Amino acid sequence: MGLTYSIERELITVIAEGSFGVGDVHAAFARIRSEFSSSVPLQILIVDQASEFEPNREEVQELARGWGEIFRDVPVRIALLVERDIHYGLGRMASVYAEQHDLPFDVFRHSLDAMQWLAKDEAAGHAYHPGSARPPC
Repeated sequence: MGLTYSIERELITVIAEGSFGVGDVHAAFARIRSEFSSSVPLQILIVDQASEFEPNREEVQELARGWGEIFRDVPVRIALLVERDIHYGLGRMASVYAEQHDLPFDVFRHSLDAMQWLAKDEAAGHAYHPGSARPPC
């Protein structure tokens, strides 16, 4: 179990299930990043299927920092789709830390909402790079 991903056009779907740690998350996202040129905008949907992942505050900060580094030179949006309340709360915390790295990240309970959010900037014609000014919403 852990993290697996699939790629379909611009959408990368990461499935999180079972047990894994922060290092596993960083490794999976580094592999994902290595598959794309820096000019390709990425939409990443993390689907948490009731995983056992329950990081502490410092680990959530480390996740956001790591994502900011991994995707520093590529337009990216990351949506977290969750079932469990604990994961929703951790996702909200992650979204706050992601803002510190200018990384568009949000958490959702419904897949339609997540997909609409991921496509939002693309539909408006915005290219977003972590570390740059946020596009107008």
